[in-house]
Amino acid sequence: MKEYVFVDSNMFIQLLYEGTRASEAEELLNRYPLLAISIGVVDEVLHFIVRREAMNKYSVRRAYDLRKLVRSKGISFAKESLNKFASLLKELYVKIVTDADAEPSEIIIIMDNYRLSPKDAIIALTCKHYGINTILTFDEDFKRVPWLTVVP
Repeated sequence: MKEYVFVDSNMFIQLLYEGTRASEAEELLNRYPLLAISIGVVDEVLHFIVRREAMNKYSVRRAYDLRKLVRSKGISFAKESLNKFASLLKELYVKIVTDADAEPSEIIIIMDNYRLSPKDAIIALTCKHYGINTILTFDEDFKRVPWLTVVP
């Protein structure tokens, strides 16, 4: 992919929930014209939004209780924030790519070699697969991945 920059979930979460680094996330997202995320990052942000809204509106903390809430009420309690995320992706022209087609053993090797969580290992492999060399993230762990330049 030509000059795409990968965006980690924490950039969107900071911006959507006006975290302590929201203005920095906004500046970074607007600085790069070609942004990409994986479907795994989309999943991570959507899940975070639903969890956060359920906690704020219904004091739901456990995964089982969250599933019960969604089963009984649907996602209407989080719809505004979910739509805000979807609109942000459109507004920034973010390209959504599939996660790298990796064997579990390859993911485990990346986890072990660079001391990453499973999700972060998949992101690192996805960037490598698409030839993406830069990642926008507040996660310091990606600095251990030799083929990625971490911004900021």
